Amino acid sequence: METTGSSDGLSFVELKDELDPRSVFTEADGAAQRVITESLRAAWGEQLRIIGEEDDENVKIKSATTIKPLQQDMFEDDIPFDATDPIDISKITIYVDPLDGTREFVEGRLENCQVLVGIAIDGEAVAGAIGIPFPDGSDDLSVDPTIVYGLAEYEMAGVFGTPLKRGQIPLPKHRDSLDYPRPHIATGDSTADVMEACRRATIYRFGGSNVIYGGAGNKILAAALREVACTIQHKVGGPWDLCAPEAVLKAMGGKMTDLFGNKIDIYRLDYDTNRCNERGYIATPQATDKFSRLHDALVETMLELPEVQEYQKEVGVITTNKE
Repeated sequence: METTGSSDGLSFVELKDELDPRSVFTEADGAAQRVITESLRAAWGEQLRIIGEEDDENVKIKSATTIKPLQQDMFEDDIPFDATDPIDISKITIYVDPLDGTREFVEGRLENCQVLVGIAIDGEAVAGAIGIPFPDGSDDLSVDPTIVYGLAEYEMAGVFGTPLKRGQIPLPKHRDSLDYPRPHIATGDSTADVMEACRRATIYRFGGSNVIYGGAGNKILAAALREVACTIQHKVGGPWDLCAPEAVLKAMGGKMTDLFGNKIDIYRLDYDTNRCNERGYIATPQATDKFSRLHDALVETMLELPEVQEYQKEVGVITTNKE
């Protein structure tokens, strides 16, 4: 693991993979995860299963950090009665990504950074909170963060903190209709053959243009908010990237499958031995009259591509068409 200094005031920046600049780890990641994890365990005990991107017990929290008790009654009046029935804690997993978009954080592209806390029950994303620590894209810490939350089964979603400055129109940098005709297809900047093929085929069939987003949660939130028509990725880091944003997307009426049209299966505890993180995802907003079959049509388009078929064989996925 390569370690370097940082001119941004971070005490260290590390590369988990020295050949991949996307694998950046900062002190902010580790310390944030420890704060989140310790807060949750203080409320629900050591038996609560928490899986985070930065599971490193050696990361220390600064001595001045005070962990406040969680406010557990914020949504007491909003959650349906049957949703408060007891759940066997062994069926619950909390997935934490303390800084989704770490590479973007280090590069100063703060608008892409999020804190993701998702809840999965029996391997399905059911609830999530997406924290946006830099809602105006600046490092002005006097601006309160924005939190977007969702409870998937009841399609209950909301926002608190600084009002969300995003919505059903493109981001300012994507509003030039000559450079970025709509609909917008959001992806990362991967140049893998399978992703290049997915971009070309989607634009060929549906028109529009490709817009680049950083951070897995940021991409999926863009779909949930109808900022983009869809988001496509061929792989992710782990379940912590998807649990919270998938729950929020579903709470807002959207849909998400893996790249091959199957149910997202990454919340299995053996996800890393089943290459679930290499199955990617397709995320689409709530269907409209104009795009009533968009998600299914996207899956059909992907499965027709030789590059996707080859990738599917490589990953070892059978298409079940059961999302």
